[in-house]
Amino acid sequence: MIEIILSTLAEFGLIHEDYKHKKRISLIEKEDGKKRPFQKYLLQPSVIITICLIFTVSIGVIAFIIYQHTSIYPEKTKKELIEITDWIEKWKIKYDHYPTELNEIIGNNPQRQGWNTDAWDRPYKYTHQNNGIGFSIKSAGKDGQFETKDDIILK
Repeated sequence: MIEIILSTLAEFGLIHEDYKHKKRISLIEKEDGKKRPFQKYLLQPSVIITICLIFTVSIGVIAFIIYQHTSIYPEKTKKELIEITDWIEKWKIKYDHYPTELNEIIGNNPQRQGWNTDAWDRPYKYTHQNNGIGFSIKSAGKDGQFETKDDIILK
């Protein structure tokens, strides 16, 4: 209830400030005879507040996207690689060899369908090594290219 009252008072205050602003600009227009539509309408307090809010929200969204790509995605990919590695090891115990490709452990399980790609929606690189004795799985990382320093690798 208090929030509604305070927001209503703020709206009336903003409307009153807009009115005072238009009145001030109208007096200046009468004094020198020049029309000032830009100052009269686009420099009202309500328009300035709206522009500031849009700018602030835009900066926040951009900062979140950058944070997500640099901090959240690598951690999510590492966790997923650990989970995939655990399943591959379980496969090895069950079938006495590592799978030849990643799709073998994914199968038709809907919970594992996302295992084809990392957090950036790029495919993992799974290599079957040493005639079934070992394996390697890696993500291309943020830049999307393998064999660079940002690759995320589990062996």
